[in-house]
Amino acid sequence: MMKYIVAGVALILAIIGTFYFLSGSKFSETATYDTDTIIESSLAVAQGEQTTLKSGATLTVRGDLTVDGAIACDGGALSLIVEGETRVNGTLSCAGGITVVAQGPIAFSPDARVVSDGSVQIVNDASKIAKADADVEKVFNETGEDTGAGTRIGPMIEGGTVGGGVSLTSQNTFADAGFGARLLSFVSVAEAEEARDKDGNVIPGVVISGTWTIGEGGMPPAGVDVPTPDKKIKKIILNFNFGKDGDVALKNFHLVGPQGRSGESDEGKSCNARGKDGENAFRFRVQARNITLDEFRLELGDGGDGGSAETTKDCDPGVAKGGKGGEAGNFKMTAEGEIQINSFHIVPGRGGSGGSAIAHGKDGLPACPGTKGGDATATGGDGGKNKKELAATGGVAGIANVTIDSVVGGIGGDATANPGKGGSGTACKCNGGAGGKGTATAGKGGDASLSGITGTSKGGKGGDADSQGGQGGNGGSCKVNEPTGGNGGKGGDAKSTFGKGGTAQTNGEGGTVKDETGGSGGNGGDGCGPGGDGKGGLGKPPGTDGAKGKLICTEEKPKTAPDTGGTSVTPGTGTQTTGGTSGAGTTGGTSETKTIQAIQFEGKYLPVDQLIIEDEVGCGAEHWHAAEGLVVATDGSQVFDPGPQCGFGKVRDLPVQQVAAPR
Repeated sequence: MMKYIVAGVALILAIIGTFYFLSGSKFSETATYDTDTIIESSLAVAQGEQTTLKSGATLTVRGDLTVDGAIACDGGALSLIVEGETRVNGTLSCAGGITVVAQGPIAFSPDARVVSDGSVQIVNDASKIAKADADVEKVFNETGEDTGAGTRIGPMIEGGTVGGGVSLTSQNTFADAGFGARLLSFVSVAEAEEARDKDGNVIPGVVISGTWTIGEGGMPPAGVDVPTPDKKIKKIILNFNFGKDGDVALKNFHLVGPQGRSGESDEGKSCNARGKDGENAFRFRVQARNITLDEFRLELGDGGDGGSAETTKDCDPGVAKGGKGGEAGNFKMTAEGEIQINSFHIVPGRGGSGGSAIAHGKDGLPACPGTKGGDATATGGDGGKNKKELAATGGVAGIANVTIDSVVGGIGGDATANPGKGGSGTACKCNGGAGGKGTATAGKGGDASLSGITGTSKGGKGGDADSQGGQGGNGGSCKVNEPTGGNGGKGGDAKSTFGKGGTAQTNGEGGTVKDETGGSGGNGGDGCGPGGDGKGGLGKPPGTDGAKGKLICTEEKPKTAPDTGGTSVTPGTGTQTTGGTSGAGTTGGTSETKTIQAIQFEGKYLPVDQLIIEDEVGCGAEHWHAAEGLVVATDGSQVFDPGPQCGFGKVRDLPVQQVAAPR
């Protein structure tokens, strides 16, 4: 999103495409230069006309330059060198950035328009231009450092202080409304003599006014199309460098800078997704002999948002981390002499938001045993900090005339973890796989602080966290009379941590935990005996346990006995009932005895429906355990489970029998 720069300052801007006046009428291209060109005389670009510089060509004017129409570029940057006076009442625009070397006085009127998606630099000597990316980055970094001899205001950084020599009040130099206009009617003076107004005040050689749109800062002037900044543009600066000789007045100047570029997202590419950190917003640098700030409104852009991160869905583990938010814009002004502040308002920008993170774990595969579900870990990016602690030293007058809006930290990024389900067991004795673990940690809100100026600060809101444990896989089931059904897989654990609010005069709000439910355990497989239930995973609330498998053993019903009959065993007595009798001493009839399945243990019959089969390490084979800690034998007595290692005994040693049901 582009931002305004309405200002009493001169600069340069860029745009690819067609340019229009605020009225919407198109400029008529009257001159084009596709190679470096020198004009030996003065140049005037009339209203409604446009001069175009192609392929990075530099235009040098030996005399004066007056722009009532427009100067634009077509590929490359817009570069001007003016040896005489520079007066801009119209438009400068270029997508690749703007540089103006003004060897004489320079003034941008209130009607001037400057549009660029790159850096803009105005200097009085070509050697002061930051040309290479490394040079631009050097200016960018230096602007954010608490350095610079002499008189200085800025930057606003953590630990910045206002020195003892700084004055609260100013002399209100050049506060009258006609000051800027008088610069445009200055007369030549001897080299050793300074230009002065009718009241004897020295007239600065640089006056900046007009509407300036830089980078992605706010809406451009009506009818002007400004493209998104090229990804190659890493740092954006607004650089006014007039060294020890020039006096600069920023009067009736409204400058709105672009926010930092968002960090690059990393989505759907791998199982280790990393969003890039958001970039810090643009920086404004002024160097001159003396500087006057009068009705200057500086809107520093927000920090760039951190890039989002999301893994693919086939991961174990899936790990995603959002990028951190960038810092808001900053400025620094240094002078050999004085900095007079009559009216200076700062809109500090916000810290960039942290990037969101979404991690996925893959589902386990059906197998023997079923494979585990993939774990998922998501970490949201922290919100950008916003430390606006003013540094000022030397002959700064009028610090009490600096006002500032509330300083706010960036919002922490959200985190979402989606672990996989455990795979199911595919056959008898095959356990289900465990569900994946879900861990979501949201980003912290950015800290904020303010000192040196009266105002308020508020921390950024923390991010939200959302996770669930993966569901455990079901145990494999058996055919009738086959032991043993597979155990259900354990549900995955879930852990969600919301982002804390940033610290400030008013602390930011903490985020919320949207979900932290443990995964449900898998169901046990059916068999003779059945598989155990999978336990629910840890969480708030914990996951529910799965269901135990069903007992599927055939109950063999005694056949109708012939006169010579079969027999059935009465547990505990050893007596036999002959099939040819009915009742005590009665013959010739039939008798059908109800039976149950049981195993024999120490002379007692233990019903199978109260038992489970385990395969614990140490016993070496499947073995019987009580399902509930003890078993009620067929004679009504209670038999406690012997416990590890083999419980009541190995399955192969204690086969299931059909015994008479207890009465």
